[in-house]
Amino acid sequence: MKVLKIKQPQVPFSSFKVYLFLSLIFSFSLVLMSCEEDCKVGQTYSYFEPVYTSYDELRSSVKLTPAIPLRSHGKIFFKDNYLFINSPNEGVHVIDNSDPSHPKNLAFIKIPGSFDLVVKGNLLYSDSYIDLVVIDISNINSAIEVDRLEGVFSGYNSYGFYAEPELGIVTDWQEETLGETAWVDCGEAVSHPWGSWYEDGIALQNSAAFSTAQAVSPTNPGMAGSMSRFALSNDHLFMIDGADLLSINLQNLGPDNINEKLFIDWGIETLFPYKNNLFVGAQNGMHILDISTPDQPTKISTYTHVNSCDPVVVDGDYAYVTLRSGNDCAGFTNQLEIINISNLENPQIEHVYQMTNPHGLGKDADALFICDGNDGLKIYNVSDVSKIDANLVAHYKGIESFDVIPFDHVAMMIGEDGLYQYDYSDLTNIKLLSHLPIQADH
Repeated sequence: MKVLKIKQPQVPFSSFKVYLFLSLIFSFSLVLMSCEEDCKVGQTYSYFEPVYTSYDELRSSVKLTPAIPLRSHGKIFFKDNYLFINSPNEGVHVIDNSDPSHPKNLAFIKIPGSFDLVVKGNLLYSDSYIDLVVIDISNINSAIEVDRLEGVFSGYNSYGFYAEPELGIVTDWQEETLGETAWVDCGEAVSHPWGSWYEDGIALQNSAAFSTAQAVSPTNPGMAGSMSRFALSNDHLFMIDGADLLSINLQNLGPDNINEKLFIDWGIETLFPYKNNLFVGAQNGMHILDISTPDQPTKISTYTHVNSCDPVVVDGDYAYVTLRSGNDCAGFTNQLEIINISNLENPQIEHVYQMTNPHGLGKDADALFICDGNDGLKIYNVSDVSKIDANLVAHYKGIESFDVIPFDHVAMMIGEDGLYQYDYSDLTNIKLLSHLPIQADH
């Protein structure tokens, strides 16, 4: 049995945090080997050391650079004819989308540890590991960091990075040579399904699968895709931090004006603001919050479903929820659920439609856009929510779709191989306007 062994950082993780951290970056596979008659198993250890980057280095790295090709897909945000595309853990691409038929890649804002973003006025807000960074984009050609709230986010969060006060952020893992084979009792080797403590680290029953690189509502302020963990409402920025909801008043930004965290639940993933409510997509359901007093959001109700990833968009009396399976999502459910929210205190499921592996979604009037993973982009007429499956108006296959923002008859869809834009002014004759490709590193 080959067992992967991870040395502890210089400042030890707690066993609980180690378990959570490793569960994000490993896909477990148990390799069984025959035992000797005395039931001994040989285990070969591979060692990985955490690589830390200091806070000073990270906090001095935010800068505007010339445009670079899209290399990966992440969260998207649209504001004032500009489309902002996050490159996870690296920064934000700025796209001039004044002509969706000919989008122009203008610039790249380097932001280490960036995974989410929103834009309000002339300011772009992004996470940067444990900090919230504020960038003035009033002149895209000279965008510059103008503020930073340090330590807003937990040192450990669901993206899989870990922070230490004296050492900085774990930004990589460095592999060492294989260690010597050790012989242990069979029972000891498999006593824990996720691994065991051995000497100064964790021994996992996994020989290869280690990744060192882990890391719509059409409203005037700007539009985020349905996969966003950030949301704007009433001059407040709401953000997911692990199991908690953060709320910050952007009119009076400062460390003394960060509201107390509100615990929601483990597994919360996405935020969608609608009127005076915030809809929180989670792996086990949808939480509905009252944000009419944004400094003090309160929970109204929770709609519970089977474990799965769960983006949400809302329009009128209905919430449209996609559930999908996958390594990070658990479960085996892939479907669209239509939830009646006319009574916010008692949301009720009305219809369920089977999908392939749905991710983000967006809605504009009677058009519902679903990014169905490797089954491409699907567009439905949902004027009758009881007959959605009978009203598929377009299906673009051969695209690994991720998230979409429909606005002003243009659907901006980000996928595995780039940005696609469609004219849906006539649902009976939807047209592809452009494709800005992702040039993945090989």
